[in-house]
Amino acid sequence: MLSLILAILLIWLFFKLGIGLIKIFFFLITAGLIFVFFAYLLVPFLVLLIIGGLAWAVIR
Repeated sequence: MLSLILAILLIWLFFKLGIGLIKIFFFLITAGLIFVFFAYLLVPFLVLLIIGGLAWAVIR
């Protein structure tokens, strides 16, 4: 319930500041795409680099 009130407050504040609904949706879509990039592409790549580095250190 508190998060819903906070969301309504933020939307009201954005409208008072002159930020339109299109800009809010554009920001949310951009934030979602950045989250998907980091969660599904960057983290497994970093894990592969760490495993490769550890394997290289053990073999060497």
